[in-house]
Amino acid sequence: MANPPARPSSAPQLQYADQFLQELAASPRTVERYRLALSKLAEFLLTTHYAEHGVPEGTPYPVSILRDDLLARFYGWLVQGGLAGSAGVCLAATRRFLVWLDALDRLPPGFQLGKAESRLKAAKGRARRKSHVAPPTDPRLPQIITYYDNLPLPAGPAGRTRRLEILRDRAVVHTLYASAGRVSEVATLTRRAVVAGVAPDGRPIIRDEVRVIGKGGKARLILLDEEARAAIAAYLAERGQDGREALFVSHRRGKSQGRDRRGQALTRASLWHIVKRAVRALGLAQDISPHDFRHYRAQQLLHEGMDIEVLQAYLGHASVATTRSIYAPETQVAKIKDQLATFGRRAADAAHDSGTLDRA
Repeated sequence: MANPPARPSSAPQLQYADQFLQELAASPRTVERYRLALSKLAEFLLTTHYAEHGVPEGTPYPVSILRDDLLARFYGWLVQGGLAGSAGVCLAATRRFLVWLDALDRLPPGFQLGKAESRLKAAKGRARRKSHVAPPTDPRLPQIITYYDNLPLPAGPAGRTRRLEILRDRAVVHTLYASAGRVSEVATLTRRAVVAGVAPDGRPIIRDEVRVIGKGGKARLILLDEEARAAIAAYLAERGQDGREALFVSHRRGKSQGRDRRGQALTRASLWHIVKRAVRALGLAQDISPHDFRHYRAQQLLHEGMDIEVLQAYLGHASVATTRSIYAPETQVAKIKDQLATFGRRAADAAHDSGTLDRA
């Protein structure tokens, strides 16, 4: 069997994953699907900081960090990130990888496959009971945007790399907020898709409507507000014509295998890093992810009175029933609280008024 295609050096990797795929008795199509599934597993380990003490950049994740909660937490991460449709193949590949490791006595001591399956079953049961209602988002989430907006830009040629990174990160978080796009949609944006032309001063003109390939391979439009367009324009103006098609790219030399990653498109994991960097600096909840921008905007817009059908189109949901089931319950509670704060009265005030009426 031919060896599976090598992963880009910038992608997170798992110890023994390549050997497992090479020895996998399956069709080339299944090998490729499992390769992608295990890359998702590695992305999960990276973005959730699953390894308690961290793993040096550019090195594979050792199997010694794996615990009985792996399947359950991986499943939860897939669902939270809007990847529930990929959970089946991702879990199947992970199970088969774990069985292979167990057969070669490579699983860490104390790892019990049966217990891992039981914990996954319990997690799926909890997920079904919770239905698909979106969790409440941290109201401080917009501070991530102001964090990057307020970072000073280094001057001069020596500061250009850092200047590019700050401008890029600003554009990323503004795009996440304005579009409420899925992480995969934002990560795959291209210059050609967003640039409509060049202004007389040489700055790029950014479209307010951008066509992307969304969930299920369906084309849809995402919208960019004035602030997002300005942030993207500033970033691209600093980049200049570098011949790179991706909208958001790396600007530093990679440390993995000595390869230069500059100019390569940012991955979903890279967008997680951008958000997590601000989360740590601001002391926000550690479970905030890029997908929370989508939840935040949906709940905000619905709470402010946007029609549910309009919100459906904005989010790119196939059915308004999906939008209603995910966001309407949470927003309805928020509206009730607002109305109570506006029209409700303290018991002491009501008692005082009733006494005044009795004396009249």
